[in-house]
Amino acid sequence: MTLSPQPPDYSIVVPVYDSGPRLRELVDRLTRVFVDSVGASYEIILVDDGSTNPVTRSLLPQLAELPNVLVVRLTKNFGKAGAVMGGLSQSRGQWIVTIDDDLQQLPEDIPKLIALRAHDMVTARHRKRKHSWSRELTSRIKQRFDSTVLGYTVPLSALKLINRRVVDGMLARAADQPFIPALIIEVTSDIVAVETSHHKSAYPASRYTFRARWRQFNNLLYGNSGFMMRVAAWSGMVLILLALAAVPALLVAHLAGAVGDITTGFIFVAIFLVGGANLVAIGISGEYLVRILGVSSKRPAFVIRERLGEPDDGTSGEASNSPNSR
Repeated sequence: MTLSPQPPDYSIVVPVYDSGPRLRELVDRLTRVFVDSVGASYEIILVDDGSTNPVTRSLLPQLAELPNVLVVRLTKNFGKAGAVMGGLSQSRGQWIVTIDDDLQQLPEDIPKLIALRAHDMVTARHRKRKHSWSRELTSRIKQRFDSTVLGYTVPLSALKLINRRVVDGMLARAADQPFIPALIIEVTSDIVAVETSHHKSAYPASRYTFRARWRQFNNLLYGNSGFMMRVAAWSGMVLILLALAAVPALLVAHLAGAVGDITTGFIFVAIFLVGGANLVAIGISGEYLVRILGVSSKRPAFVIRERLGEPDDGTSGEASNSPNSR
């Protein structure tokens, strides 16, 4: 058994997907930070989100043999948010650190976040990020939506320090397609940021594909029904204003002789207004029905295949969205 039976002070959750050999470096650096700098008990939870890379699959059992390391293997690729939620469900610490596996955020910056642990959540803030232009563009769009839709006053990063009570609240609210910033802001508004460095990814090709970013974007939109309902209402009001503006415009054009028969114009205005409004209503209603079905059918955000680094207690294949399920 590599984990202490006593709950640690800190749990470090790392979503892992085809990470490669530098994952060992990340684990070593995290260990040094908590042994030499923080000086507190800790556990490192590596969540394998359905990796197919042979290097990663062979490396994870080796890392599970290290002290204070737990490997959680999911049954398939559930996406980064599902992997993080799976790691949070297995965490036991009073404070939980989340960090990506690509070494873009430095483990050595974690003490900066811990210095502000009196707050419910501390996020790293990067002045300059070493992303590709496409990743930087989507990151900026996401930050804008985090601010506009969710009300965040600080930009979020993958490197976070979250209090246990917030994590428990997130797990209690999580659905089958979780959006982590939305879950956090539902539980607490006590969120601060600390500036840290950002580095080039340890891996040449990004494993966070455009499809994965699009899925996350959809989770942001449709996981916040209040925002989407407001968008629908705003769209309806805009259509009404356009219709009201089109009527006098057509009448003026007709009186000025620019338009002869205005009947066709009115027909097209009515068709576009009714058709557009129907498409918006059908699209949003359909998406909500799908999400409601996902919640009511108890589809999990993640399913754990096995845990490596502790004795099997007979529950390793069960899905869990509840805190401290270990």
